[in-house]
Amino acid sequence: MFKAVSKSVNILFLFDFLVFTFSSVFCLKNFNLPSNINIICCGAIIATGLISLFLKGNYKIQEFNPNISNLYKLFEGCVFAHIPAFIIIFYMDKISLLKFLLLNLVLIYAFLCCYRLIFHYYLFNYKRVKNVLILGTDERARVTAEIIKNKFALKMRVVGFIQGNINKEEFSFDESIPILKNIESLDAVIKEKKVDIIVIAQPTKLITTIIQNVKIYKMPDFYEMVTYKYYIDEKTMTELYYRFMIHHSYFYDVCKRLFDIIAALIILFVTFPIVAFIAIRVKLTDGGNPIYTQTRVGINGKTFKCYKLRTMYANKYVPNDETDIKYAENKKDDDRIIPFCKFARKARFDEIPQMINILKGEMSIVGPRAEWEKEVEIFKKQIPYYSCRMWIKTGWTGWSHINMNPVFTLEEEKERLEYDLYYIKHRNILWDFAILVKAVFLACGGRHK
Repeated sequence: MFKAVSKSVNILFLFDFLVFTFSSVFCLKNFNLPSNINIICCGAIIATGLISLFLKGNYKIQEFNPNISNLYKLFEGCVFAHIPAFIIIFYMDKISLLKFLLLNLVLIYAFLCCYRLIFHYYLFNYKRVKNVLILGTDERARVTAEIIKNKFALKMRVVGFIQGNINKEEFSFDESIPILKNIESLDAVIKEKKVDIIVIAQPTKLITTIIQNVKIYKMPDFYEMVTYKYYIDEKTMTELYYRFMIHHSYFYDVCKRLFDIIAALIILFVTFPIVAFIAIRVKLTDGGNPIYTQTRVGINGKTFKCYKLRTMYANKYVPNDETDIKYAENKKDDDRIIPFCKFARKARFDEIPQMINILKGEMSIVGPRAEWEKEVEIFKKQIPYYSCRMWIKTGWTGWSHINMNPVFTLEEEKERLEYDLYYIKHRNILWDFAILVKAVFLACGGRHK
């Protein structure tokens, strides 16, 4: 599902694995615990730690930056890593348990922080920059070059474009990057420019043989690997439609439905006391019904009544046009929100009643966001292929939910569509589970998008 453009991701993951392993083994050997408990605790810490760091985005190219936010996320991941071990040995010597957890947590966090600081310094100061040659001079070529320019952590630079079907005068980017034309063979260009990567933006007859030591990507594949989004144009959407219709799996549908039911029941059971408390407080605040419904658009454009926990004073806001989309939601201090419900909204307790929609089969745990009917009408007119996100059920959370901040503009909605289509292309049960776990992590910290 995820392919790494850079080996740095694999190196970082391997080092984290070694740190979790050696630190846990070292610390556990200093405590009088049965050998079988040591093995279980080590395995739990390693697995939970690596999964936590992955879900918190520690293995994305754009996150190779040791700022305060990322260091805090790293600390959170280290804390989560020790929760299973805490549960396993809770009923044993509590003093030894506390010492073990503190020592191991400090050692792991210290090593991971130091390594990331060193790794960041190496990455941005000493790692060799890879030269990229783009075949084509069209919109795909421009987007590829823009990504490489803006994502400095990729350590790539565009050394040239091979002119495609569009004339040089009609294509412009950075004037310092040459546009090569009338090329009969790539060999000389590759040797002269010391090319490491070729990105094919337009079809070409130049690639006729295997080119040694040069990685070759089609532009949409390169775009996915770097951004984790789906590149949208007429050709890629035709390919996605074919893939969706021909390779549709009924076995996945059955597994997905079982996953939805089980996950919805667990979430309802765990959160019921909190949701009930909030509902009672809302009822006592203004006397209104704490549960309400909104008309949302689901699979194949069908509308349904979406259940929500009311966290606002009653209002009749609906978007009127593209300039009014999510206007009220964009206000930093929205006076419609009931004061004690602000964290409930950040932690997404207001959307727990949607589990009823999931049990009814109207929604899924993971999928594209369910939008208001009026918003969908606006987006369909303004955004090409917007209706394609409705090929599957809308979700309580989703790939776009955990990767984007709240959406307030048409441009942001276009980007969210790319995340949704990426999910549609690659979806599977294991990934659904990973998205759900990350959504829960974010919700618990009040950071769910």
